[in-house]
Amino acid sequence: MKQLLTLILALSLFSCKDTWDGDDKNNWKQACMENARRWAGSEEKAKTYCDCVLDRMIEKYPNENDALEHINDFATDSSILKCKQNAMKN
Repeated sequence: MKQLLTLILALSLFSCKDTWDGDDKNNWKQACMENARRWAGSEEKAKTYCDCVLDRMIEKYPNENDALEHINDFATDSSILKCKQNAMKN
């Protein structure tokens, strides 16, 4: 989860927008996938995890800047932790 926070923080340096546009989603997902491939064990599990986390982040924080302001909360957010559990079940 610490690696996820690092990725999100790094992406925040490239974004000044208040919404999640297609480029923001794609950039975040690419960074997430690079990280998740290291621990997930398969491309499918990494994709399942990253899709879930991105959906949860957008749902909880419709504005990207809000998500970045709450970045420390992601490590303990139960919906994000469930994403990893669900991805590993597949």
